[in-house]
Amino acid sequence: MGAQVRLDDFDGRHLNDPAYLRWLRDYDVIRTLNLPAYWEPVAFSQVQEYVRSILASKTDRLFALIDTRDEAFIGTMKAGHVDWDARTADVGIMIGERERWGQGLARDGIRSLCEWLFSACDLRRLTAGFMAVNPSMESPFLRNGFKREGVLRQHDRLRDGGYSDHILLGCFADEFSNAIRGKGSNS
Repeated sequence: MGAQVRLDDFDGRHLNDPAYLRWLRDYDVIRTLNLPAYWEPVAFSQVQEYVRSILASKTDRLFALIDTRDEAFIGTMKAGHVDWDARTADVGIMIGERERWGQGLARDGIRSLCEWLFSACDLRRLTAGFMAVNPSMESPFLRNGFKREGVLRQHDRLRDGGYSDHILLGCFADEFSNAIRGKGSNS
């Protein structure tokens, strides 16, 4: 658990929470998630199928992001493409409640998920990515020890027909540990 957030296993309570579908239908929330299928209002049945596939997966894990200040469900976090042999995973975050943006919750959520993946799951390396049109997403990752590893130029399609670069990040367990102890160059 972080200082401001808690990760709960995503379940039917979260899936059926009206806020979750509202976020997935809010273009300001999803515009930088690289989900063109969600640009138009997504059907609840489509969301159910997506969640069912993740919950049934042996390589993906979905969490509800809870703000501990008021126990509000504010977003989701995902550990995806877990490779148990290589001990790697990809992490992602969506803070759906726009009024919670800019409060350090993404940083705390990323820290919580990384701590669990590195400690409890014994992973050695995590990756993440974000669309360059959302530059505020870089700082929470960098402050948790991630390093910029590359750019996929004009990789993600935008609703207006343009394209955005996709920024690739990576983090090893020792880089994460150093960052949270204040020994990394990004803390």
